[in-house]
Amino acid sequence: MISVNTPITIEGKQCILMRDLLGDAPNSKYTSQSQNTLQVWYEEEALRETREAHPDTPVYGFWQTLIASGLIDTKKPLQYIFTTETRDFGYYLYSNNSLLHTGSLFNDELQRLPGPAIADGISLADGEEITVDPTELKLPQFPLRTHKERIKAAAESKKKSQQRAFLSISAIVAAGLLADTGLAYQHEEHMEAFKKANTELHIAEQTLDAINKRKLVDWPNQKASLSDLYQISSLLQNSKLSGEITFLPNKSSVIEVSEIPNRNIKLNLLAEKGIEFKLPSANKTLIEWVNDDQ
Repeated sequence: MISVNTPITIEGKQCILMRDLLGDAPNSKYTSQSQNTLQVWYEEEALRETREAHPDTPVYGFWQTLIASGLIDTKKPLQYIFTTETRDFGYYLYSNNSLLHTGSLFNDELQRLPGPAIADGISLADGEEITVDPTELKLPQFPLRTHKERIKAAAESKKKSQQRAFLSISAIVAAGLLADTGLAYQHEEHMEAFKKANTELHIAEQTLDAINKRKLVDWPNQKASLSDLYQISSLLQNSKLSGEITFLPNKSSVIEVSEIPNRNIKLNLLAEKGIEFKLPSANKTLIEWVNDDQ
């Protein structure tokens, strides 16, 4: 037996069960709340009064709790349950196709039966008693709430969903930024190597210019050598280079190259630029040229 408007313990939690209804609301004072696939109706004023009488104790609906506990079968035409030890008072549930109706049971009489039940001559003898083991009762997910409380709860739920969605999007964006940062770092490394090669070329040009001004009357034409050196420094970035370079007329310059990333691709590019090279071993490449004396 379970009682109404009296503190009881369900699933180790003290609570209050108040009267609610299934079916249609009797008047505009009632509000509804979903429980599984059904709607329970209750008066908000009665809910407030119950809360005031039992502060800090959650309030659930009588039928709401029976539904959550799996004790309701809407396919059965009549179910009833006693709420007093003397079995002189209780509640009933009448089901007729899509019609649901709940009412009071007093001294074995069904109070306020709907028209179809009266027409069919329904009585207590036609019903099935709902037997309840208090230890097997289940609490609904949410207690009864006022209309404003349900709106507030829905807004908070929507806000949490939006926050979860924002965090998911932020994680995706962060991953994208991380990948972009990695690519940007590699690009900066390549640009630094390119700038270093250009700086070395500029220093070589300045050195050559100073030597020419001091010692030469006829200016040698080293455009081909300088162009080759520029192409080599550009195409062989991140490679290990060693050797001697001179800009004196009719002198040979030799560059030994090892540790070439994408070796075959880079060597093909050198060949396309008209830069000759030798392959004395699998891991060594020699680039040699003779300076023009013109």
